[in-house]
Amino acid sequence: MKYFTLLLAQIFAFTMWANIQSEPVSYERKDSDHIKEIMTAWDSNKGEYLYESMAALIMKGQQPERPQGLNQTSFELLQMMDEQRINRIDHIAASELENEKNSSRGDQYYWEEWRNYLQSSKCKMNRGKSSGDPHMTTFDGENYDFQNAGDYLLAASDDNSFYVQTQQHRVKSNIALNGAVVMNINGDVLEFKAGNKSDEQKMIFVNGEEIQTEKTDLALPQGGIVNYEKGKYMVKWPTGEQMSVSMRGWGDKRLYDLLVYVPSCNTNYYGLLGNNDGVKNDLIVFDSDLDEDFERTVNSNDDLFGPGRRTPNVISRQERELFFITRTFGGQFQLDSTTTLFTDRMTDIPDDIRYPSELLTLATLEDEQIEEGLRKAREAGVAEEDLFGAVYDYGHVGLEPIAYNDNFTAPKRSNKYKEPAINNEGNKGNSNTNKTTPQVRVRPSIFIGTGVQITPPRQNRPVTSPRPVTRGSGTPPRTAPTPGRR
Repeated sequence: MKYFTLLLAQIFAFTMWANIQSEPVSYERKDSDHIKEIMTAWDSNKGEYLYESMAALIMKGQQPERPQGLNQTSFELLQMMDEQRINRIDHIAASELENEKNSSRGDQYYWEEWRNYLQSSKCKMNRGKSSGDPHMTTFDGENYDFQNAGDYLLAASDDNSFYVQTQQHRVKSNIALNGAVVMNINGDVLEFKAGNKSDEQKMIFVNGEEIQTEKTDLALPQGGIVNYEKGKYMVKWPTGEQMSVSMRGWGDKRLYDLLVYVPSCNTNYYGLLGNNDGVKNDLIVFDSDLDEDFERTVNSNDDLFGPGRRTPNVISRQERELFFITRTFGGQFQLDSTTTLFTDRMTDIPDDIRYPSELLTLATLEDEQIEEGLRKAREAGVAEEDLFGAVYDYGHVGLEPIAYNDNFTAPKRSNKYKEPAINNEGNKGNSNTNKTTPQVRVRPSIFIGTGVQITPPRQNRPVTSPRPVTRGSGTPPRTAPTPGRR
């Protein structure tokens, strides 16, 4: 019976990954005994894992077995290494790259991708957000509302080793919530299901299997880590991205607030959270109805919270913008039955469910509701850029305002490395996290081929690009994802 259950799980995982295509890299693996010696001298156990893990990431291959008790990704291990050692390793890798270029021809090189990954570990992190019912903030700091229902691509990297989809549930004819989120973590599928408060179903699934002990850390086979602390899950990719997943209630419903962190030096993202290129151009998209690029108008505080919100020209402008976002912009990242990773799909839903019946602004709220919402939001410590979403949620849905504090903390670099301990007595060696639960090691997933390539979402019209392109004017479309991406 145990074998039969395992077989069913493997069949399910294989079916879920029907959209994964193997796309071999265009270069061969290279090795440097010198770099390996430096890493193992730093830490004999973790250093060897880090060396092999980086090679697997660059080659898009199977990750090595994680040492027992290691609760960091390879990216975090690099962040913990002292800068002198990092610079020394980079200098050696630069020499190896010159040798590789002299001995082979091509557009991409192993050591070039390797160095890009190494250097990205020194970059600061940018934050994107999908929260409330829901309100979006792109990696470049652009805010907008997105009330569609269905399966949508939130954020992804060009090679899709980092890939996040959200499922927005319709709870009112004009309101939607994040009811589920699923992600590809370098080859492992992790899914969170909110459901109703009365549901007794499990919330977390890895590669199609229920996780029985949910309030704990998870070590994923392909190098990812999931840390649990005080009701929040921090999902960590070996490629550097992180996502905070937290849940709160609304009536009998539960919703997810998602904070997504990506290295600022990587500008190869796409999805509802934009491209991370440092420019607020994520919603500048060609509008076929106008035969020109759609550009937003910045709203003043009076347009949002004051008497100006009820003037006809402001209402008309805001409704036109919301219609563009729900139909044209959002349509780029709408998933269908061939691209969604959700086990319970919401792809074939009628338009009267997918799109809100009314494009809500703050114009319909009374002045007293606005004032009370602003007061509650400021008392809760809500940031100025999040005030609109907090007042909107409080006035239209009754969600109490909350402050979205950054959950990302970069590991501290030091000249002397000390690995936080994980044990059954509660991580006594880690004063920063104060965890009380042991780590659960998830059994190996099915890994197809030498790479992970999830077919990007497509619109219902022919497209020439392999993925949706969200860009500002003058930025040429990319014709293919870049293997290695770093």
